[in-house]
Amino acid sequence: MYLLRSEMAEDSHGNRPGSEFAAPLAELVWTLSDLERRLALGLTNALSEEGTTPDQWRILETLERLDSPTMGELAEVSGMANASLSRTVDALEDTACAFRLPTVTDRRRITVHVSDRGRDKLARIRQIVVAWEQTLQQRLGPDAATALLEAADFATRALGGARGR
Repeated sequence: MYLLRSEMAEDSHGNRPGSEFAAPLAELVWTLSDLERRLALGLTNALSEEGTTPDQWRILETLERLDSPTMGELAEVSGMANASLSRTVDALEDTACAFRLPTVTDRRRITVHVSDRGRDKLARIRQIVVAWEQTLQQRLGPDAATALLEAADFATRALGGARGR
């Protein structure tokens, strides 16, 4: 149950407990989880137009930025579990958007490359994502969208993480 500040009991000093927060931090986790689920669903629906998933988009973006990483590097940067990453790269290979090759110096190490078809798909995906982001900004308002992104970035850094973008 969410408690509004005005509904919180005052302590013996006249201060309300947790006056910095409108809800306990545990409820913040639930709220953020619900927000993440709603955003992921919206993004999934938008990307379905291109027949892709958010994970596939994320891996294509990462491949473009890293220029042929190993699977280990890709797992580290993307934060995906090895099994999920392998399935995602498999799906990208099935659609000829990416391909794997052994490295020249150590044939046991596998690098992942984005194909020309993958680059074309990524360009279309980026247009879809921009349109989706514009829709979100209209619904949230530009100030709220910016504040939400800044708060999430600050909290991630404060809790020892690095911003994912």
